[in-house]
Amino acid sequence: MDVPPRPRWLAFPRVLWLALLGALLVSLPTLGMGFFGDDYAHLLMLEGMPGVPGGPFDLFRFTGGNPEGVQGLIQRGPYPWWTLPELKLAFWRPLSSALAVLDHGLFGRSAVGYHVHSVAWYLGLVAVLGVLLRRVLPGALGVLTLLLYAVDDAHALPVGWIANRNALVAVTPALVGLWMHLEWREAGRGWARPLSLVCLALGLTGGEAALGVFAYLLAYEALGARDGTTERMRAVVPAVLLGLVYVAAYKALGYGASGSGSYLDPLGEPLRFLAAAAVRVPALLSGLLLGAPVDLWPFVPATRPALVIAGVAGAGLFAWLLRAAWPALPAEERRHLRWLFVGAALSLVPVAATFPSGRLLLVPGLGGCAAVAVALRHGWRSWARREGRHGGLAVATGGLVLAHVVGAPLGWPVTVLAAREANAQAERMLQVTAGELDTERLPTQRLVVLPTPVPTLGMFAPMVWAARGHVLPRSWWTLSLSLEPHVLTRTGPSAFELSLRGGHFHTSEFEQLFRGPAHALPVGAQVQLDGMRVTVLEAGEEGPTRLGFALDVPLEDDSLVLLHWRDGGLRRLPPPAIGVPVAL
Repeated sequence: MDVPPRPRWLAFPRVLWLALLGALLVSLPTLGMGFFGDDYAHLLMLEGMPGVPGGPFDLFRFTGGNPEGVQGLIQRGPYPWWTLPELKLAFWRPLSSALAVLDHGLFGRSAVGYHVHSVAWYLGLVAVLGVLLRRVLPGALGVLTLLLYAVDDAHALPVGWIANRNALVAVTPALVGLWMHLEWREAGRGWARPLSLVCLALGLTGGEAALGVFAYLLAYEALGARDGTTERMRAVVPAVLLGLVYVAAYKALGYGASGSGSYLDPLGEPLRFLAAAAVRVPALLSGLLLGAPVDLWPFVPATRPALVIAGVAGAGLFAWLLRAAWPALPAEERRHLRWLFVGAALSLVPVAATFPSGRLLLVPGLGGCAAVAVALRHGWRSWARREGRHGGLAVATGGLVLAHVVGAPLGWPVTVLAAREANAQAERMLQVTAGELDTERLPTQRLVVLPTPVPTLGMFAPMVWAARGHVLPRSWWTLSLSLEPHVLTRTGPSAFELSLRGGHFHTSEFEQLFRGPAHALPVGAQVQLDGMRVTVLEAGEEGPTRLGFALDVPLEDDSLVLLHWRDGGLRRLPPPAIGVPVAL
């Protein structure tokens, strides 16, 4: 009598439901994340607040490079005084903006509805990846890849940060486009060819993250397709033309980034972009391959060399692991893994246009998780065969298990808790600040805000203040976002200086967001606002080290309110005596 085969519990389509369940469980904490960072700017745009850049259907136009418009944002706030007048930070994401308009119409100021919407997009992304992997890696390797991707904590911010949902909105339809391209090329389904282009185009309207999916399509035609060179070139031409039309339209409509040190234009600033990518890509690799905390990059600059070194070491480690595993892989798996790995590497290039962060690994993670899956399966098989001579392999495999199997799911609640603590800290700060101000007089006053211990509080405080419905001051002047300790010295009745105990102004990611190093202010440079003149008194090779501020009235005048950080909030700073330094 024949013995029925044992059921394969971890096989498609059952594994797809398991992956969706895992994705749902890890993403549930994001429902309590609330509004965060740029979400407040978007709320102001959605509600039509006068004077804010962008608009309801253009939420990602933070500044369009118009000096007059930028000057108003500097004078009133929230942009700091050193913002480059020609700064452009404008990103074309019409579909993502339209979905935010829909959310606001349905849920208003209730963030939970927005988060449920984001989780739905993430589940859709995992589902699409599942059916794509069933096409290219239908065995255990595809199963493990899908499960690793579903719980990857690098996805916590795209899911939990409402303003970053644009990455999900861009990648999900674009990934459908890649799947349809494979259905056409691998199974000969002609109807899938036009559908592929439609989905790729739809992804591009969600955001620039869709360009990373094009990297996989190009890699497939170069390394994975079975046809000859001529057929491969014919197959890839429509997608290439679509990408070129998109880039041309993007530029023609006035979108892009220029003047910033955090966001670079690969086409407009190729040399600066390549120099930045040389360190940004290895840092991203450390997060992609080793699960390193790449989000420390902007907050703890001292970790940057370690992240770069870890990325280079991780690439070497995986080269060794994959070389060892490669001979045992079936030919069909090797065919598809080649283009998945190259696609992941190529997709790191466009995201290197901004500073490293785990949230940028949504697309590189498609091939990155496949690489981790190959390494883990090879390590498991070697252990199962009791190959004791591979002690280094056991250590490497154990480290990958800790990072990607144990640590990744735990990273989701850690990310959410960090964001919620940042929100709570901002709320406490603004409650304290509100108690320090006279709401009746505030519309005629200028707030002079001295450095806070957490630069993001200084960046987003004006937007959170406005979104909370507080009375707006005449001006909100943020004087510094440097991470270094500051010293204030009053030099006259209406003048004072700021200096650093170490380092330079305008060298952190938070400061260079508004003015890149190519536009550094030299000694003697002045920035004139209505009521305040800033002069660079001393500067080193990296940037200013001592700044002078001259106001149009004495510091004791009622039209000025000096605020500094003390006891958990921004409190009034009594004007110090002339010549007496005050540590901030």
